[in-house]
Amino acid sequence: MKFAKLRLSGFKSFVEPTELLIREGLTGVVGPNGCGKSNLLEALRWVMGESSARSLRVAAGGAGMDDVIFAGTAKRPSRDLAEVRLMLDNRARRAPAEFNADEEIEVSRAIVRGEGSTYSLNGREVRLKDVQLLFADAATGAHSPALVSQGRVAAIISAKPQERRQLLEEAAGISGLNVRRREAELRLKAADSNIVRLDDVMQTSEAQAQGLRRQAKSAQRYRDLSDRIRAAEAALLRLQWAAAIEALQQAERELRAADATLAEAVQAAARAATAQADAAAGIPAKRQAEAALAATVQRLTTERATLLAERQGLVKRLQDLQQALDNAASDSDRERARARDSAATQARLAEELEGQLAVKAEAEQAIAPQAIEVRSSEQATTDAERGLATAVEAHAALVAEARSVRAQAEAARGRSERLEGERRRLVAELERLKAGGNGAQLDQQLAEAEAQLAARTQEAEAAAEAIAVAEGEAQAARAAADVVERALAAARTEVASLEAEAAALDRLKTSKQAPAQAAARAAISAVSGYEAAAAAALGDDLNAALGAPEKPARHWLLVAGQPDDPALPPGCMALAGQVTAPAELARRLSQVGVVDSAPDTAMLKALKPGQRLVSRDGWLWRWDGFVAPPGGQATAVAEALAQGNRRREIAGMLEAPRARLKAAEAELAGQKDALAKAQAAERQARGSRSEAERLKDQLQGRLQGLRAAQAQAAARASAMEASIERLSAEGASAAAESEQAAAAIAALPDATKAAEAVASARSSAERSRAVLAQARAQAAGLERNLAESAARIARLQRELADWQARDRDAAATTEALAARVEKLTTERAALVAEPDALDARLLILDREIGTAEAERATAAEAVMAAELSQSDLDRAARAADVRVADGREARATLVARTEQLREKVAELVADARERFGIPPADLDAPDGEAPALLEQRLHNMRAERERIGVVNLRADIELAEIEAVLAEQARERQELETAINRLRGSIGTLNREGRARLMAAFAEVDAHFRELFVTLFGGGSAELTMVESDDPLEAGLEIRAQPPGKKLQSLSLLSGGEQALTAVALIFALFRTNPAPICVLDEVDAPLDDANVERFTRLLQHMADTTDTRFLIVTHNAVTMAAMHRLYGVTMGEPGVSQLVSVELREAEQLVAA
Repeated sequence: MKFAKLRLSGFKSFVEPTELLIREGLTGVVGPNGCGKSNLLEALRWVMGESSARSLRVAAGGAGMDDVIFAGTAKRPSRDLAEVRLMLDNRARRAPAEFNADEEIEVSRAIVRGEGSTYSLNGREVRLKDVQLLFADAATGAHSPALVSQGRVAAIISAKPQERRQLLEEAAGISGLNVRRREAELRLKAADSNIVRLDDVMQTSEAQAQGLRRQAKSAQRYRDLSDRIRAAEAALLRLQWAAAIEALQQAERELRAADATLAEAVQAAARAATAQADAAAGIPAKRQAEAALAATVQRLTTERATLLAERQGLVKRLQDLQQALDNAASDSDRERARARDSAATQARLAEELEGQLAVKAEAEQAIAPQAIEVRSSEQATTDAERGLATAVEAHAALVAEARSVRAQAEAARGRSERLEGERRRLVAELERLKAGGNGAQLDQQLAEAEAQLAARTQEAEAAAEAIAVAEGEAQAARAAADVVERALAAARTEVASLEAEAAALDRLKTSKQAPAQAAARAAISAVSGYEAAAAAALGDDLNAALGAPEKPARHWLLVAGQPDDPALPPGCMALAGQVTAPAELARRLSQVGVVDSAPDTAMLKALKPGQRLVSRDGWLWRWDGFVAPPGGQATAVAEALAQGNRRREIAGMLEAPRARLKAAEAELAGQKDALAKAQAAERQARGSRSEAERLKDQLQGRLQGLRAAQAQAAARASAMEASIERLSAEGASAAAESEQAAAAIAALPDATKAAEAVASARSSAERSRAVLAQARAQAAGLERNLAESAARIARLQRELADWQARDRDAAATTEALAARVEKLTTERAALVAEPDALDARLLILDREIGTAEAERATAAEAVMAAELSQSDLDRAARAADVRVADGREARATLVARTEQLREKVAELVADARERFGIPPADLDAPDGEAPALLEQRLHNMRAERERIGVVNLRADIELAEIEAVLAEQARERQELETAINRLRGSIGTLNREGRARLMAAFAEVDAHFRELFVTLFGGGSAELTMVESDDPLEAGLEIRAQPPGKKLQSLSLLSGGEQALTAVALIFALFRTNPAPICVLDEVDAPLDDANVERFTRLLQHMADTTDTRFLIVTHNAVTMAAMHRLYGVTMGEPGVSQLVSVELREAEQLVAA
């Protein structure tokens, strides 16, 4: 692929769409500093996938990659979009397969502010990775060594050997391999993490499965108990509904009685309200008369308060007028004193102003003659300095010519000696290289390395076979361990289930027995199947204690059987034979018979007093005719007996599972030991293979290094022979230049007379300068005095004007004070008699107020008497109202109670329909069981269900799901193991290929570097060496150089110019090894002198002629510009906006020649 065209729009300073044609040969980019030349290189790197904003010279702490978008100027707004397009010529069909059908490939990258970048190839959106791989496969990219930005040369010089290895990797074209290897390593690490995580997940899933198996059994017990609870709840609901119906009927009867009582109370309240209204009708007239008199008293009182306030205001005003008269007199005295002070000050200022005007006039007369003298001195000084400059210039020209000629002679002589010494050193070194015999030694080392490599290969193959055997053994041990673990888990589950059931039965037995009851109930047991019969026979009597208790309570005493105790009827079996009980219960059990079905009438009549019959399902027939079906308290006793039997059965059942559990644990321990041994053997075999592979890779690297060293020796000898021939020719040329410089020295003129003329002119110029300085000082002094005098005059004039203004203000103030005194005196005389008139009016008002208050008191007593009578009637009416309210409250309470009972009945009906689908009347009523006993039995069953704890009713479904998940996880683990083995093989292959290509590139780069160093320096030698590791993929790249006339040394010990030229040689050596489609050099020639620039441009021209690479050079050097085939100029006619213009130099030369 060939780079054809770069198009920018909105990128940095290129706001308008700009095209840069990239043609064959050398293309130069020139322009002033800061005009945006380097932005072209950065645009090229950006479109090729550069992801670091800092490497694009974006300011730290800014908006990141958004800063490449045009930010705006004083005249142009900022943009929100930047786009760069790169056109590639693919007529040679060297692009990746998916793009090889196109003759042109367009790579585009666009960025929208705040949204990030998008990439496309031929209009199809792709990933950043796809763009980077496209250019990496073409031996270029955003970090290619062929893109040399500003500071790149300095970075190569200061880089560590490990960092320089990246340059060699780019030249070897293994950047894509490195990317793929890193991806494979990341995938391998992720796969290892996944398999560890999957093992943890599988262990968790297996634990969940064990828990779900236990939960499934608990769920089944929960369902059975819930069915029994539902039946008991239905019976209790039937009883509650019947009780609510009865309570509702009673409440309705009480409500009818309350309605009659309320009617009587309402009639009495109406009679009391009529009497209250008649008494209240006469009160408003009395209150109105009393209110009119009270208003009169209030009016007179208000008027008196107003007169008092008015008199106080007059007295205050008279006092204020007298104070104002006193203040006006004081102000008049102060203004007269100020007038006297102002007259004295004005006289003093007028006298001082007259003196300053005289001083100013004298200074103005003296300035004009002094200015003429200064101009005359300046002219004389200028003439003297002009003569001095002419003499100095003539003398300097003679000295510079002499120095230049002598320097040329010295340089020619030194160059001739240096070239001769370099030629002798190379001849000697070449002879030592040919006589050293290194070739045979390298051949021997190569043979040894190949033999060792074959041995390590056999060891790696043997280790691989051992791994396969160990993996098979480990797999077999793992499968056997899995079988044992499953058997162990089954045994543990069985034991845990039985133990949990036994513990639950123990807890249930403890919770149902009170301390006093524990003896009787705990001491009895029945044969399996006879629990209900024993419970029917004994019933609630089992709750009694054995023996006489400390406090009075129900208990069993030991009463032995008597010979005359009646025998049971024929056809039944004594219950005592099926029940194990203490001696206190023996006589009772001996009088209880067990029948298989309901007894006939004859058998019932044959029962003696105290005898009873029971069936195995819990029916009871007593000697006195009482019959009880199964249920009630007997059911709880039967359950307790059945639970005791189950507890003993479980104790026997646990022996076999516990034995199997112990045997499985022992077998599992043995299988785990076998598995551990197999895994240890596998790890040892893998370690042996890894060590063999590592030694094998090292030997391959060493073998490639020896082969490269053999090639280096041959290349070095060839380079030395070429250098010796070139040094001989250059030495002859340097000797001729030395002879020409010696002849020029002899012809130089004498510079003594020119030096004397310079001394004379310098003395005359110094005298003129002294005279000029004295005249300027005197003129400055006169001007300073004149300025000071003018400033004083202005200040005095301002002060005199200020005092005159103060006089005018004082006269106006005095006149205003006189007018104010006259006005205040007139107002005071008019107000003096007013307070006495107000005092007379206040006496009259006091008499009128006394009369009005007496009349108001008489009217108030009449109102009070009427209100007392009204109060008695109000109390009687309120008492009647209270009785009505009490009746209504009682009725409301009964109404609310009735409604509540109706709602309760409705709720019970709705509850029955919702829970059981039928009304309460259709529910089965309990057979004689009291509600309290029913509630107690329901409470016990609910408590038993609560003790089961949280139950997962979906345990069966979840168990099936988790077992399916376990199977899927096992399959995924097998796939992960296969992928890990495949990735490890791929990484090894990539490492071997990378080493081979890297060593081949190293040999080629080293040969090119040696040749280019000699070409650029005109002699000397240089070499590249691998350091810090025997593995080429981890070794660093060290540069050692020997410029002409110096010894071989590290790059960091060379001078700045030598370092720059050496780095340029390395850059071009890398480029020769793996030529890129484009090479960009940004001001690489900046640190080079003119001679080295010429060598640099000749090398550029040679590489442009011998390769298909297109060169783009950013430069300020005129020599470099002259070597270009075409030039692009970057200008900034508008601040912050770059523009691009082009000149085709070859076409221009042809036009000039025509």
